[in-house]
Amino acid sequence: MTSSSPAPGTPGMMRGLWRSAGPRRGAVLRGIVWRFVQSMCLGVPFAVLVWVLDQLRAGTMTAGQAWVAVGIVFAALIGQLVFGYLSVSASWLSSYQMVADMRLSLLDHLRKLPMGFHLARQQGDTVSTVTTDMGAVEDFAADGLPKIAQAAGLPLVVLLALTTVDPPMAAAAALSVLIAAPIFVLSNRWMRGLSDERQELQAGAASRMIEYIQGIGVIRAFNATAEHQHRFRASLEDFRAISLRMVSKMLPPLLLFATIAQLGVAVVLGAGTYWLFDGRIDATTMLTFLVLSLSIYAPLLQLIEVMEDLRLADASMNRINRVLHTPPQAEPAEPKEPSGTDIAFEHVRFSYQPGVPVLDDVSFSVPARSMTAIVGPSGSGKTTVLNLLGRFWDIDSGHIRIGGVDIRDMAVEQLYRHISVVFQDVYLFEGTIFDNIAFGHPDPSPEQVHRAAQAHEFITAFPDGYQTRVGEGGATLSGGERQRVSIARAILKDAPIVLLDEATASIDATNEKLVQQALTTLVSDKTLVVVAHKLATIRSADQILALEHGRVVERGTHDELLDADGLYARFWAERERAHGWRLTASAQ
Repeated sequence: MTSSSPAPGTPGMMRGLWRSAGPRRGAVLRGIVWRFVQSMCLGVPFAVLVWVLDQLRAGTMTAGQAWVAVGIVFAALIGQLVFGYLSVSASWLSSYQMVADMRLSLLDHLRKLPMGFHLARQQGDTVSTVTTDMGAVEDFAADGLPKIAQAAGLPLVVLLALTTVDPPMAAAAALSVLIAAPIFVLSNRWMRGLSDERQELQAGAASRMIEYIQGIGVIRAFNATAEHQHRFRASLEDFRAISLRMVSKMLPPLLLFATIAQLGVAVVLGAGTYWLFDGRIDATTMLTFLVLSLSIYAPLLQLIEVMEDLRLADASMNRINRVLHTPPQAEPAEPKEPSGTDIAFEHVRFSYQPGVPVLDDVSFSVPARSMTAIVGPSGSGKTTVLNLLGRFWDIDSGHIRIGGVDIRDMAVEQLYRHISVVFQDVYLFEGTIFDNIAFGHPDPSPEQVHRAAQAHEFITAFPDGYQTRVGEGGATLSGGERQRVSIARAILKDAPIVLLDEATASIDATNEKLVQQALTTLVSDKTLVVVAHKLATIRSADQILALEHGRVVERGTHDELLDADGLYARFWAERERAHGWRLTASAQ
């Protein structure tokens, strides 16, 4: 699927849809052609009627000609049924398959985008793009495009038939069509801005809804239900307001289009009256044009129904292309393979927002099969170091190397083969415990999963054991259980480098001991970089880096940093004081 952007307005949207169809273009085109042919078959009886009236007027109609006319009308009826079936089959199947391809292409592109793109967007925005926007494009491709073809086929056949009777009168009948068609196109282009705004507000309302549902526990605990319901209601009110504005602004061009289309009857009547009394045409000709002109203009009014689908599909296609045009993380043309698992940061600078550096000239090295711990106050850049090493973002300047190779010179899949990540905030996928442990392995055996779990007792305590479903995000498991499943996932992956955002910072003492045992298995003979929240867990680190304001201000072993009496020593002293804290109740 190409990601080239369609130009604004109806023609651009059509081109964008055509490009997006990819290998389905043939089926899409067949659906449109069959619907056009079906509409032409619908016009055939009118054309036969014109011929019959002309023969009757001339007094040359024979019985044989009458039966031929009946046969043609019957064949046209069969044609309507056959081509209608072919059109629906081709249009529906091709549109569903096309949008399925588009969704897969979009999801594939989303995974290649830097994490900054996802964090800068509301969750509901991406969800709406994949669901609502794709649905609007699908509806238009399945039904809107064929309806446009259908609105053209019948009037074309009738106008051609009337041209054989009297070309000037046929030109008069076509005049309103020629004027109304540009109004249809221009009105859609005029409404484009409001359509885009409406889709954005719909995505915003979806984000508020997702936020409300996901945070319902916190919202209820803090008695903030009314406030968050108000925020969600406000989003819906904004969406309602823009929808009403669209309707009010859409009515004038729709009424103008419908009026001009229906004025065609008046034009035919006026021209026919003038030429009838002028003696250029007879009464039969005028009657023929008056009766059949209705079959020209009625199908055009059906385009009003299509206008809504076209407008939403245009706005949705713009939103889809906006995502597809976001540049993915750069991939090297010739990926390089690292020669080891040592890590080096060389004068690294990075900012989430321009002008607000998070890391400033950070340099350090991590020898292979060693443990490096990173400590520092909140906001000092500790987790950012892990994020950059995992290439969730690209650095502003400097180099991050693994085995002597800049990670930007490694393919993303190649980089992640070398890295396992265990973060404090664990996310488990909807499915079973077995599925989540096996997530990073292509085809593990049950024995491999059981060995990696390091938690056989707590897993088999569930009635369904490893087939226990964890719920969305692992909601049915405790924090410690989710963490142990996450570590088992990393153990099974068996990558040579482990990035650990202290996994025991917010779990109970019992689970902490079990998690530490699992971590011991995970990091054996690995290169480990750990962000430490509990200093007691890093006393045995080969080196400790102390970060402050995005800079490495100290480095050394635990004992060396205590002797230096700097930032780390202050942290350690605070930890010792906190260790002796007690909560007491005053006597009443």
